[in-house]
Amino acid sequence: MSWTKLDKQINANSLMAIDALSCRDYGVKLDYNFPFHKVKFTCQALAMLAQLNDYDQDMVVKDIEHICAHPNAKNSLKHSRNPLRRLWRTKYPFRNYHYLLEYIQKDNQINIEEIFFDKQLNGPKDNFSAERTMLYNVNRQTSVTYNKAMDEDELEELKGAWNRAPTPTTKINTGHAAVNGMLNELDKATWLMGTHLDTAYQSDNIKAYTLFHNPTDNFGLDIVECIFDKSQGQTSHNAQHLAAVLAQNHQQGKKVKWVAHSQGAIIFCSALEHYRIKYGKPLTTQQLAIHGSGTNLDRLQRVAHNTGMTINSIRNNPFDPVPNIGGTNDLSGSSLARSIKFGKYLVADPGISPHTLPFLGLKTYADQLQLSGNIPAATKVRKFIKKLPEGDSRV
Repeated sequence: MSWTKLDKQINANSLMAIDALSCRDYGVKLDYNFPFHKVKFTCQALAMLAQLNDYDQDMVVKDIEHICAHPNAKNSLKHSRNPLRRLWRTKYPFRNYHYLLEYIQKDNQINIEEIFFDKQLNGPKDNFSAERTMLYNVNRQTSVTYNKAMDEDELEELKGAWNRAPTPTTKINTGHAAVNGMLNELDKATWLMGTHLDTAYQSDNIKAYTLFHNPTDNFGLDIVECIFDKSQGQTSHNAQHLAAVLAQNHQQGKKVKWVAHSQGAIIFCSALEHYRIKYGKPLTTQQLAIHGSGTNLDRLQRVAHNTGMTINSIRNNPFDPVPNIGGTNDLSGSSLARSIKFGKYLVADPGISPHTLPFLGLKTYADQLQLSGNIPAATKVRKFIKKLPEGDSRV
């Protein structure tokens, strides 16, 4: 046994000066050009910075550097005034990050006293484009799951299965996590992604999960973001952030079961490609389920294989234009015809959409359409089922 007597004079509020070498001892990555001579941290602020993933650390450090350059500003602007900043999706669309930095300017130095979530910036917003890309812990409220066709009242109960006021978190502390698709404000994403996780991992009896929230910025900018992540050499800020979360999970040896829905699959594919270049370590403790894939499955499966991540299930509705056309997974004439006919239901009520809820099979989707009052669409699905060979897994 060995022991060390601690200096009783050091406490959570003690100020520490660090340099480019000593910062590594505290689990903090700071470049040599960081203004070390201008900044000190309290022990608790440094501990908070150390527990952030690489992306969060980098963004908080940028805010600290901004404070050093403008120490007398009362606070920084919450939104960028440059519209091109929101269009160029590899760049973070806000002028400050969602952590609150409390500091004191003293003797020509900046003393960082506290680092924590800015309560003004996390959580749901009336203006959805003001919501931030961040992790939320979401707890189950009821035992309702989507395992059969549901009428309108049952679908409303399904929306209450998960806490609609999730708690922001710095890292994944649950065994399950999800990345939502486009046009998902935080309130919708919490219950919908819990529903997708229940379907992807039916035997796990999930009590809580971590949402990697991909905020919506309206249909047009969400599409632009998809294009960026599908392009070679371009990686959205969402994908960069997710890659850092995957790396943090690997570094901490966490076993995490993911589900990615719609645009979430595009972001996940781009994140894996970015992860492979920047980190390169095998992701053998994490696995992925794909629902309504907005990305090409061959591309996603290839990069997942190259990073050591297991893909354990894929659920794509044959009537869903997102995986068929958007993901270029089925461009046959019959697929295009189905996609065009059902494209008008994409953003309809969840019970009618071929894309929103998890795909439980064509028979269930036909029943769901009928319960939702769309008899003509249900009839088309049943006619399609009759043309399929016996034992087709999509039925």
